Amino acid sequence: MSMVNKGDTSHQRLATLRLLLIWEGRLNRGRLMELFDLGTNWASVWIREFREQHPDWLTWDTKTRSFHATPSAYKAWRTSDSRRLADVSLAQYLALVGLPYAATKAMPEQGALLAAFPDLSTPSPQHFAVLSEAIRLGRTVQLIYRSMQNPKPHQRVISPHSLIRAGRRWHVRAFCDTRQNFRDFALGRIADSKMLAIPSSRSEQDDEAWMAHVRVRLIAHPDLTAEQESLIRFEYFDNTSARVETCRGALVSYFIQDVRAATDIKKQRPPDYQLAIANLEEVKPWLFEI
Repeated sequence: MSMVNKGDTSHQRLATLRLLLIWEGRLNRGRLMELFDLGTNWASVWIREFREQHPDWLTWDTKTRSFHATPSAYKAWRTSDSRRLADVSLAQYLALVGLPYAATKAMPEQGALLAAFPDLSTPSPQHFAVLSEAIRLGRTVQLIYRSMQNPKPHQRVISPHSLIRAGRRWHVRAFCDTRQNFRDFALGRIADSKMLAIPSSRSEQDDEAWMAHVRVRLIAHPDLTAEQESLIRFEYFDNTSARVETCRGALVSYFIQDVRAATDIKKQRPPDYQLAIANLEEVKPWLFEI
């Protein structure tokens, strides 16, 4: 689905084409026509506009009939905020082009970029919209919800403050007026949602676990061989000994689960676990279970 259109500003178009150039390595009219439903003339205008702004970022290749990214383009990217936020940049690119599931027939232009598995976490658009609007307006939401402890549909009234994708699922972080504490609610377990006219009883500023910033220090699992440890340092730590990420307290367990880092190195061993948590005592209060 197109993120830009012919009426967007020049700045928006340039930013979008820059994203496309960096992650695909080239620009051509056919790709722009495919992604943004442009005619030939508009596609040419967009590329000409981009070339005028960044003349040293593109070089024409007659075989592919495309403008390819030059070393200057990647050098500029490496020294910009986009490089420091590479994960954000990649997420924006994937949102722009989509990510076909490998079991489906991919478009020829995108045949090399596939998701290995289907996305099981896509939330209901209606529930997503209700929660988003409630967060914007500071309202409570009435849910018909199901949980592992109470799998039968039951009513909850929540004061939501954030929508989060954690691992394979979408959650809403909210104060549960029913249970009188802050909790995560999986969007896939919501059977019905309705925004109420009642203002939220709590905000994110009241959510101590959400407001806490916790350091998570990742290292190579101690049981790896020296050669394996060197590989892990190369892959994840930019050849340093460790990597430290700052995570909201409420999300620490999700982060550790997602990167599959061991919190008990005696039980959680390679090859299933290649990373480990070095500052376990610091993160321990924020873990679901340990």
